[in-house]
Amino acid sequence: MLRKKYQQDHSHLIDELIRHNKPTAILSIKLVGLSKIANHMIYEVSLIDNGNEKTIPVIAIDATQAIARLDHYIQSGIPEVTMQWMLGSERNVPDPQHRPNRDSARDQ
Repeated sequence: MLRKKYQQDHSHLIDELIRHNKPTAILSIKLVGLSKIANHMIYEVSLIDNGNEKTIPVIAIDATQAIARLDHYIQSGIPEVTMQWMLGSERNVPDPQHRPNRDSARDQ
């Protein structure tokens, strides 16, 4: 457990991060459920992105994959609602069984 002297109010923490030139940071990752997709879970990631607080659901195999999927969209200026749809929709999770046909990719 973190000592009381290190614990900060949520809004105060965000203000401090911005004041110390850290406008982008992950505040928390919370496992909130299991996905319909085999071996995938739903994580709720709270972060500040360019000084804006966002809460994004991410469907991933584990927390490291959740961060990796989120990494592509950080500091891109994409609105929170769009990021929620892109990362939190089961329709947007790549199918690990699907492999693109290399021959058809070469023909194009």
